[in-house]
Amino acid sequence: MTISPNAFAERYVELWNETDPDIRRKKVAELYAPDATYIFYRRDPFHGQEAIAEQVTYTANIYHPMGYVFKPAYNATGHHHLIRFNWAMVHHVTGDLQMAGQNVVALNDDGLIVEDYQFHDKIPTAFVYNDGFEETGKVTRPAKPTPVAAAG
Repeated sequence: MTISPNAFAERYVELWNETDPDIRRKKVAELYAPDATYIFYRRDPFHGQEAIAEQVTYTANIYHPMGYVFKPAYNATGHHHLIRFNWAMVHHVTGDLQMAGQNVVALNDDGLIVEDYQFHDKIPTAFVYNDGFEETGKVTRPAKPTPVAAAG
């Protein structure tokens, strides 16, 4: 492996924080092989750069308006064609941690992602997605995050 695992994780997280749709698609093409697969627990796998770019955009449309950004944990490790790293989603002003997780990515010989598995260690508690997952076990409609009232 020629790339530093932490440098790779930084590039990966930068993609998920990108606000410009054109730059976001360019970054997907720079990170993912054309036939890559992204696997996320709430959805069926996404196959190909276009589907992955659409999911990154979908995610940006949920979290960016609420002020959340993703941060790498700088604990990435790698061997052979695999890199594992943790990340956190925090509010850009308050630092409030809303989500944390881990990705395991398999790279091809060119250093592009061919498989991307995402695991969540902490899911958001300040809002619910309202995308049907809680009721049916699968996403049935676009997410419309709703804040959860604070206790008290």
